Amino acid sequence: MSGNNTTARSRPRDVEHATPDGPVICPVCAKVLEGEPNFCVSCGSDLRGLGAHSDTLSGLDKNQTIDGRYRVLEKLGEGGMGAVFKVEHVRMGKIAALKVLRPDVALDKAMKARFLQESRVVARLSHPNTVQVFDAGELDDGALFMAMEYVPGKDLAWHLKAHGPMSEEKCVSIGVQILSSLAEAHEAGIIHRDIKPANVMLVRRRKGGDDQVKLLDFGIAKLAEGEGRHSTTGDFVGTPAYMSPEQVRGEAVDARSDLYALGTLLFELVTGQQLYTGPTAVSIIKQHLETPVPKLAEFAPQVPVSPAFEAVIRTALEKDPARRYADADAMKKALEGLRGAVKPSTRDYTPMPDELAGRMLSREDFDHFERRLRAQRVLWPLAVVLVLVAGGGLAFRGYQSTRATVAASVEREPNDQVPKATLIALGSPVKGAMGAAGEGEGDRDLFVAQVPEAGRYRVSLTGVSDLNLTLEVLQLEKVYDAPPGGPAEKSPPTEKLVRRLFLDDQGVGDGERVDGLELAPGSVYLRVEEQAFATESPRPPREKSLVSYTLLLEAIPTDAQGLEAEPNDSPLTAQPLPLTRAVTAWTGAHLDDVERLVALRPDAPFSTIDTFKVIEVPLAEQVVVAVVPPDEGALAVIDEAALEAWRLKKSQSSPSRPAPPPPAPRLVKGAPDVIALEPCADGVRRLRVTPVQGAPGAAFRLAAATTGPNGVAGLLDLVRAQPAATQASLVDAASRLLQKSPELARLQQLRPAP
Repeated sequence: MSGNNTTARSRPRDVEHATPDGPVICPVCAKVLEGEPNFCVSCGSDLRGLGAHSDTLSGLDKNQTIDGRYRVLEKLGEGGMGAVFKVEHVRMGKIAALKVLRPDVALDKAMKARFLQESRVVARLSHPNTVQVFDAGELDDGALFMAMEYVPGKDLAWHLKAHGPMSEEKCVSIGVQILSSLAEAHEAGIIHRDIKPANVMLVRRRKGGDDQVKLLDFGIAKLAEGEGRHSTTGDFVGTPAYMSPEQVRGEAVDARSDLYALGTLLFELVTGQQLYTGPTAVSIIKQHLETPVPKLAEFAPQVPVSPAFEAVIRTALEKDPARRYADADAMKKALEGLRGAVKPSTRDYTPMPDELAGRMLSREDFDHFERRLRAQRVLWPLAVVLVLVAGGGLAFRGYQSTRATVAASVEREPNDQVPKATLIALGSPVKGAMGAAGEGEGDRDLFVAQVPEAGRYRVSLTGVSDLNLTLEVLQLEKVYDAPPGGPAEKSPPTEKLVRRLFLDDQGVGDGERVDGLELAPGSVYLRVEEQAFATESPRPPREKSLVSYTLLLEAIPTDAQGLEAEPNDSPLTAQPLPLTRAVTAWTGAHLDDVERLVALRPDAPFSTIDTFKVIEVPLAEQVVVAVVPPDEGALAVIDEAALEAWRLKKSQSSPSRPAPPPPAPRLVKGAPDVIALEPCADGVRRLRVTPVQGAPGAAFRLAAATTGPNGVAGLLDLVRAQPAATQASLVDAASRLLQKSPELARLQQLRPAP
């Protein structure tokens, strides 16, 4: 696993391994090489994973069985985040690749989310030119794994290093196949956003014909529909050398952005050089925006290229998306026209090497095997109920048939399991009591309410003396046995409980509250338990003699478009701030030493932290956020870019080079303030807000502004709602920071006359 290249790469079988302290010997040309190079300096052969220390990933040994299904045959490659293994499905005898994310890396929520994003996105695709994903899960030690199609080939980056530029005929064949993969992805609403040579694999044929292309690494792919806002790396993502102008500017991208990236890839394949190069990423990005596309002859005069092929590349590389091809099929048709009488595109797919024919695990094999297993079980409705009860979920219809449908104002015991959850009414408090459920086990109270429509909700839980109560909010989510659009939506969907929020912001004796929780319509489960707080040492649950508490779930009757959406407690879940309007948010509980608490419980962020982000804004524009504090209380506001830089320095510190103190937050109290934001590592600006005074649930407002076109609309919305004195201070503070804004006059018109 190297960089963004995340599929399996085979290596020669006749490898002469290095001794623990000896050199690496190239298995192709027998060149003796020092160190652990990725490629042979003599013949260009792929040497990744052949060094003396390549087998460093602990826990996975040869012949070890993973998840009871995958037997490890050999390691194919390893990187900083994990490794890729060649495995055999023990029940089917088929070969697959298993990508494993190391347990310590899986603790990083952003990395984990990206890994799961890739498995979820690619599982929706079935095209022969896309690397197939069959299965994903988590191991006992916390490591994540993804089972995928085994691809016995090398990527285009390797081919360029080893063999130099390709012929026009070869480039056309590769382009057609990539476009075939992209056409399916785009139709499913998936934009790849990272097309580059390292993400395209070639499977070589032994007896002539086109090589088969496999497109891989959808780890930062963005779904064009609602799922896209969960992009795990922010909205400024990609590889600078292959990014479209609109992607560089941080604007919303569509299928034409992938076509631009493919144009840069074809340019590099036929010339052997990247379209734009420079000493820094910023210098390359600037060229995508401003520098005209050079002629191919200027880069590779020795390579014969037809004017028609160059015209296809130049159309794909238009700065304005509207001047590019309308979609992947249109560009594919243009490339196919260069080959004259072209056979149907499905014939571009070449078979696997003879020695692997029949042994490769395919999605059809996997789905057939899983369906056969289900057929051997008891009738599916009974199996679904048993699985869901064991895993903490069930279909709501089953719940209705086993529990009373009248909402309760007092907890109905027993209610420690999903089928026995106490039904409560939205907006009506319910009384519960925390006692002992059994030997070595604490009491667990489960409630269920019906949410009529999507919106923002408030959840509150009173405290219990000498106990630390936690509150978990869960909702049912439909899960299909096969990906949507696949061959088997024949199997009925099941419903599983998915955590929406874990709330434990306060310690022993204190209650919990969150405002602005975003919920979908349907059944909402609320689980109350007693357990140790983050600052306590691990301990068994404590018992009390049925000391009561009160739980309340209620709707917030306000315009949902201008409200905070919980959870937004980390950079991963940061809420976008629109540039068109202000947003109302609510304070949580005051926490002492927030950074220490976050380090103690990194897997369950504290909801009292509110994180916001300003997306789709070019790096050249100034970005500010105006914050109006609550009437009573104070806020600590900090630029996440400063925190990000501090965390990096802290991770690199040592006893001789101690980490600097964390950046000091800006205290916003009584009067509004305007904070300038720097871009984080992914180009997105983020702001973190935590309360330092006042009671939970106090409302505050904030709005983002930029120096770009229409960049002060949200700030105007915020200023208009303030008293005259507040308007004047807001306008003055914002004007000092937005001096380059062409719309500054609109803002200054709102300043009351002295």
